Amino acid sequence: MKKEFSNNTVELFAKTIFHCVPNILKYITEIKDPRKKCMYNMKYLIMSEMCMFSSAGGSQRFTETAFRNNNFLDNISKITKDKILENVPDAEIYTNVFKNIDEKDIEDFQYKINYDMLRNKTYENSKILGKYNLLLDATRFQKAHYPVSKKWLSQTKDGITTYYVAVEEAKLAVNSMAISLGNEIIKNTDGTNKQDCEVNATKRLIPKIKEYYPRLPIRIIADSLYPCEDLMQMCIDNGYEYIFVLKDKKIPTLTQEFFSLVGIEKNNIKFEENNDKAILTLWVNNIDYRDLKVNIIRQLTYDIYTKQISTWMWMTNRIVTRDNLEKIIICAKTRDYIENQGFREQKITSGIDLEHVYAKNIKAIKVIYTIIQLVHLILQIIEHSDIIGDFSKKYGSVKVFGKIYFSHLTQTIIDIEKIFKTKIQIRYPNSTITI
Repeated sequence: MKKEFSNNTVELFAKTIFHCVPNILKYITEIKDPRKKCMYNMKYLIMSEMCMFSSAGGSQRFTETAFRNNNFLDNISKITKDKILENVPDAEIYTNVFKNIDEKDIEDFQYKINYDMLRNKTYENSKILGKYNLLLDATRFQKAHYPVSKKWLSQTKDGITTYYVAVEEAKLAVNSMAISLGNEIIKNTDGTNKQDCEVNATKRLIPKIKEYYPRLPIRIIADSLYPCEDLMQMCIDNGYEYIFVLKDKKIPTLTQEFFSLVGIEKNNIKFEENNDKAILTLWVNNIDYRDLKVNIIRQLTYDIYTKQISTWMWMTNRIVTRDNLEKIIICAKTRDYIENQGFREQKITSGIDLEHVYAKNIKAIKVIYTIIQLVHLILQIIEHSDIIGDFSKKYGSVKVFGKIYFSHLTQTIIDIEKIFKTKIQIRYPNSTITI
């Protein structure tokens, strides 16, 4: 049995960061500080913010109140390799600094972390048919019941208006995890009621992904909102495969063409049956759609016990064959990772509380959202790797881990020598998408 690194969760969290991203402190200092003089440097602000989210703090005020009069300042100084500060800063300092950080700097920061992980081939075994599955979807990040900013979006339902910030997210489905590769804020850029949308944000996000990761073999996976000529062409122009969920009414001419051709094609039917289900899969290649060639898969699953039939349909620019059919469908179904391992964990099960109002300024929100993605990355590695053995048996949930983390952060003194000198290996024994 593998011996765990440490029983102290703060040491475990810090060691995971410095093992996966040895230069993270250097990357933080490369974020341009907008202040001329400061008591609390960028390393402190970023790392203490990570400590807050790791502790399931749930609010920006947590950094001001919960870290006072305990061992926090001693421990954070060891992690940042700085002198011990006398006091924790007011919560407003974080927002005042974050709103003046250049957006490109925080995107570069996220890229450097991801690049280290990819360069070290951490996710290599998660490729399917030679490519990584990159999942696209949007989520609401912060919500309020009062008008916060003209750049926030709004929705009125049953006479009640909700104001919120939405983020278009690109996550890699790797090692049973959903890892943020990049994001784009969906906002009212001109301060009017003409609201941005997911598709437009995606059109801004894909070129960024290509710029940052020009040689990364990517397959875009997205739901039925995304099939449109512009995004299909953008994927092709950037050398990306794509798989989109296709509903009958989304592009009716394409669906009709599929039904007219599926009975004519040969060797394009696969039937499987077991004790639980009967599955019928049909596919047609090279369907014409506005000067593009599209390949479509339709799968019907009959549940023998419930007598229910579920139907799925996908469109892709990869030629479908009997040999690769199953793997293409597996890729298509990894889309659930962005909902479950991604947004649901960050909103509900991890204690991060993604929908809490952490800041009102859009630029500050971008910084905070990126820090959340880094914290979630480390929490997922701890949960899904073998670094502590059976995570669920030891902690039960990530939220429980966060409470123990807060206790260790504030009530114990961490062993910094153990963090920086002990060598560890991290493996992912239970990846559900490795083929």
